[in-house]
Amino acid sequence: MADDPRDSFITQQAYEIAALRSQIEELKRSERRHRMLTEVSPNWIALIKPGENTTINYSSPSCRSLLGYEPEEMIGMNCMSLMHPEDRDNVREFLFDKDTEGRILKSRCLHKDGQYKWVEFSIRYLFDDQGNPGEIIAISRDITDTIHADKLVQESEQRYKSLFDHNPAAVYSMNLDGDYLTANANLEKITGYKLEELIGMYWGPIVHPKDLHKTLYHFNLAKQGEPQSYDLTIIHKSGHLVEINSTNVPIIVNGEIVGVYGITVDITERQRYLEHIENLSGQNKLILDSVSEGILGTDSFGKAMFLNPAGEEMLGFKEEENEHAGRSLPTDDHPLVQAIREGRPHYNSEAIFWRNDGSTFLAEYHAAPLWDKGELKGSVVVFRDITGEKEILRAKESAEKADRAKSEFLAMMSHEIRTPMNGIIGMTELLIETELLEEQRVYAATIKESGYALLRILNEMLDFSQIEAGKLDLHQEDIQLAPLLQSAIELFSPRASSQGIKLSFRLEEHIPSTLIGDGSRLRQILVNLIGNAVKFTNQGKVSLSVEMLSTRNPNECLLQFLVTDTGIGIPDDKLDLLFQSFSQLHPAMNRKYGGTGLGLAISKKLVELMGGAIGVKSRENEGSTFCFTLPFRTIQKETVQEPLSPLNGIETSNKPAILSKVNEGPLNILIADDDAVNRFLLTTLLRKLGYEPKWAQDGDETVKAVTLEDFDIVFMDLQMPGKNGLEAAATIRQLQGKTKRPVIVAVTALARKEDRDLCLASGMDDYICKPLGANEVKRVLKHWA
Repeated sequence: MADDPRDSFITQQAYEIAALRSQIEELKRSERRHRMLTEVSPNWIALIKPGENTTINYSSPSCRSLLGYEPEEMIGMNCMSLMHPEDRDNVREFLFDKDTEGRILKSRCLHKDGQYKWVEFSIRYLFDDQGNPGEIIAISRDITDTIHADKLVQESEQRYKSLFDHNPAAVYSMNLDGDYLTANANLEKITGYKLEELIGMYWGPIVHPKDLHKTLYHFNLAKQGEPQSYDLTIIHKSGHLVEINSTNVPIIVNGEIVGVYGITVDITERQRYLEHIENLSGQNKLILDSVSEGILGTDSFGKAMFLNPAGEEMLGFKEEENEHAGRSLPTDDHPLVQAIREGRPHYNSEAIFWRNDGSTFLAEYHAAPLWDKGELKGSVVVFRDITGEKEILRAKESAEKADRAKSEFLAMMSHEIRTPMNGIIGMTELLIETELLEEQRVYAATIKESGYALLRILNEMLDFSQIEAGKLDLHQEDIQLAPLLQSAIELFSPRASSQGIKLSFRLEEHIPSTLIGDGSRLRQILVNLIGNAVKFTNQGKVSLSVEMLSTRNPNECLLQFLVTDTGIGIPDDKLDLLFQSFSQLHPAMNRKYGGTGLGLAISKKLVELMGGAIGVKSRENEGSTFCFTLPFRTIQKETVQEPLSPLNGIETSNKPAILSKVNEGPLNILIADDDAVNRFLLTTLLRKLGYEPKWAQDGDETVKAVTLEDFDIVFMDLQMPGKNGLEAAATIRQLQGKTKRPVIVAVTALARKEDRDLCLASGMDDYICKPLGANEVKRVLKHWA
C-alpha cells in the first residue's frame, strides 16, 4: 500500500515549525545577551534617530552615573541639547559625516545638575534595507578626570621649567657621585665652562683645593638627606677665582635619595665688601649699599644700627624712614639675639623674616660678631630672600608627583589592555592551527593582525611616555649590521609582494660588519621608516641604503641611512608637521592602515638620543627620502662588510606555524592565574607541546599547591586576588629556600623594564609578557627543562 502523501506533508510542516521555534528561541537568547551586555557596560550606549532633532530612542543605564538622568528620562530628548553650545557644530558634523565611523570625538555634555562633563564618544550607523541610515549607535565614556589631570601636568611642568631656566641663580642637579646631570645657563656664567662641558663633569676639578674637604663634607651630608648651604672658592675656566655660596638639597624619589640639587650664587663681590664691614666708613657704606644681600648692623645688645638699601627693600622700609634705627631684634631668647650678645657666629638656612607691613618671607642669614681690640661692638647680619628657591623645590616635587601619576596610569592601562589581548591573540593563533575553511582562516588572520596592530600602538605609547619622561635607556652592544637590516626588510616583504612593490637594500661594502650601539632601537627606527614607506606606496619601489661618512675619530663610524620610496609624497606645507607627536598627514590612509601618528616622532627622538640627526626630502605624488645619520663605535681590527646583492620582493610563507612538541623531559607544571581565559590559553599551549599542567586561581592556592606537590615550573600571573604574584613568589622562596624550589616564570601584562626588574628581584627566575606566543613558551620550557 502506497504511503499517504498527506502524512509526508504533515511531517514536513512539523519539522518546519520546530525549526522556526528554535530560531525564535535563539533570537530571544541573543536579544537577552545583547541587552545584558548593554546594561552592564560602564559606557553610555544610546540609539539616536538621524535628522534635525537627533532624538534619543534608547539609553543604557550608564546614563545615571554619566549624566544623572534615568534611562526613561533620556528617551525622546534631543541629544544636541545636552552638548555645550561651543561644541554643537563639531558634534553635528561628526554625527552626520559617514567617514567619522571608527573615530573618536571629545566634547562637553551637560549633567542633570547643571555641570558640564568631558566625554569621548564614537558612533556606528545602522542602515535599513535600502541602505539609508536608520539609527546611530553612540558609545560614550567620562574623561573629565583625565582632561583635568592632563591640564595639571602641563601647568606643573611649565611652572617648574620656568623656575629652572629663568632663575637668577645657577640651578643644577648632580648624581650621587657628584657628576652634573642638568644645569641652567647661569652655571655656565659662573664657572666659564660651556653647558656641554659641564654635563657629566665631576665638580671636584672646579673647586679650589683649599675648599675641597669642606665641599665634600657638605655634599656628603646632602646625600644623607640634610640640606646644606656654605661658601667656597671655585676656579673659573679662565683661571681666576670666584667666591660662591652653594645650597645643596637632596633629591628624593619614592623615599630614596637619588641625587643632589645645587643652587649657587656668585658672592665674590659680597665677600670683598664684608672684609671691610668692621670699618663703617663712608666708603664702606657705599660698598654695602651696592650689594644685593641685605646687611644689618647691630650693637652688642641686638638693636639695629644700620641697614643697607637691599635690606631696606626686602624688609619694606623707605629710605627717608629711619624706622629700623634703634629697633630691637626678636625676643631675648631668640637664637640670633643670643648669638649676637654672646659674640659668636650664627647661621640659619631657613628663617622667617617680617616685613614692615607685617608680611613675611623665607630668608637665609649669617651673623658675624664685630670685635674691636677684644671688645664686642656688635654684629653684622647678612641675609637674602630664598622664597624663590623654595618655590623651585615645590614645583619640582609637584612635577615629579605628576610624572609618577602619568607613569602609573600608563602602566595600569598597559596591563588592562594586554590582559584581554592575551586571550584574543593567543586564542586566534590556536584557532588558525585548526582545520578551517579558507574564508574562516582569512577572518582569523585578520583578527590576529588587528590584535598585533593594537599591541604596536600600545608599545608606541609606552615608548613615547618613557622618552618624554627622560627614562628611556640606551644600550651599548655588538650589532651585526647586515642581519639587522635583513630582518627589518623581511618584516615587510609579504605586504610589499602583495602590493607589487619592489623592496631592496644596499649596504656599502667598506662598512664594518660589527658595530657597537643600540641595535634594538636602530631596528625600531628602520621598521618605522620602512613601514611608512610601504604603507604610502601604491606602486614602484622602496629601498634602504646605508653609507659610511667621513669622521676624524678612528674609533667611530658615522653611518647615513636612506629610506626612499615612490609613494604619494608629502606636500610642502605639511613637512613641518612631519615629526610632531600624534600628527597624521594622510588621515584617510591612516584610517585604512592604522597608526597613532607617533612613529616618526619616536624615531626622531631616538635618533637624537643616540647622537644623530634625521630629515626628509619629498615631492607630492613622486615619493620621499628619509635620511638619518648615527655614530657608532667600532671594534678594532674588524673585517669589512662583504658586498650584498639587493633583495627584490622577498617571498615569505603566510601559512601558520604549527606547534611542535617540546618534550625536553617530564615536567610537572603549575599555572597560577585568576583569569579563566588566560588559564585556558596557556593550558592549551602546553598540551599542544606535550604537557598536562595543573592550575591555581590565586596566590594563596599557588603557595599551598607548591608546598603539597613538587612542581618543576610555575607560570605565575602577577595580578591575582589574595597574595599577588610577587608576594606568592617571595613566600615560596622563603618556605623552600634555594635547594628545593620550582622555576617561577612571571606571566604579566606589565611590559616596562622596571616591571621586569621587579619580578626578578622578588625571586622569580624568568619573565614573559602578554600576549603570550607559542615560541616564547617553548623558549622558557627549553631553557629551564
